[in-house]
Amino acid sequence: MQDDILPPLRRSEKFVRILIESHLKNKLMELKCFTTKEVARLCRVSDATVKRWEDAGLLRSERTSGGHRRFRVEEVARFQREQNLGLKISNGDESAVRAATRCRASLHQSESALFHSLVGGCEEEAANKLIGAHLHGESLPGIFDDLICPAMRRVGELWYNGELSITQEHIATRTACNAVFKLRNVLPVPAMNGALAICCAMEADFHELPTHLAQTIFENEGWEVLNFGANTPLYSLAEEIAQHTPELICISVTVMNDMERNARDYKIFTEQAGKFKIPVILGGRALADEQIRRRFPAELYAQSFGEVAEFTRRLKTKQ
Repeated sequence: MQDDILPPLRRSEKFVRILIESHLKNKLMELKCFTTKEVARLCRVSDATVKRWEDAGLLRSERTSGGHRRFRVEEVARFQREQNLGLKISNGDESAVRAATRCRASLHQSESALFHSLVGGCEEEAANKLIGAHLHGESLPGIFDDLICPAMRRVGELWYNGELSITQEHIATRTACNAVFKLRNVLPVPAMNGALAICCAMEADFHELPTHLAQTIFENEGWEVLNFGANTPLYSLAEEIAQHTPELICISVTVMNDMERNARDYKIFTEQAGKFKIPVILGGRALADEQIRRRFPAELYAQSFGEVAEFTRRLKTKQ
């Protein structure tokens, strides 16, 4: 009733505003949600089945301004996990996954989009990209190696060149950590194998994200994990070995400020690990030089999280 007494110009402005808000809402939903057809492909059922699930309240949806169903990625992940639907269980089971993937951007485009989400501090958006990749059949190591690592390397390079501030780098890192936590919450729970892994970053290395990625890899393989996080002194780690006797230790070394001290501490640490025959994985750009590696011997110098996952599987097979 109040609109009837507004001047024509005011009514026109309100109409334009409504159109803009509706357009933005639809764009946001497209960014964060799947269509009915995409959910059907992911779950390997018909469109009609997805609609019946939604009508029965089993799978929650939202509606665009045009009345079309849209399903949030975390909701689809929850439903798939609980119902064990559409989850890839063999290497050859690719057809439906590939069909759904064609509806999405390539990994390269996703990595670029993820970079902007991280720098912008858009946690929900970043998490949706990771969860979406998981739902489309991308392996966990693939998500880390092809999406997160390239995006974070770019963040680091831009910070090093002075094109990003330290606060922007911190925001990107924190956003990535929180996005990984949300991805971790929607992953299927594997059968636990009783093995324990310890992961951490070396003393004076404050890069915590690699430890969370390693932890998620181990957990996805059915391992229990103790993650001591960033800036962990090697002498403290040596003490933990005797207390917990893990089957594997993984140390991230992105930066190394005092090589001589770290080399001495590492020698003591590996002597303790050797008593229990515990293999050690080292990873990080600080160990790229072969001469540095000679001072820090390890069973694996990981170049990717795919290598970490593969080493973990082989190790458990031998035990």
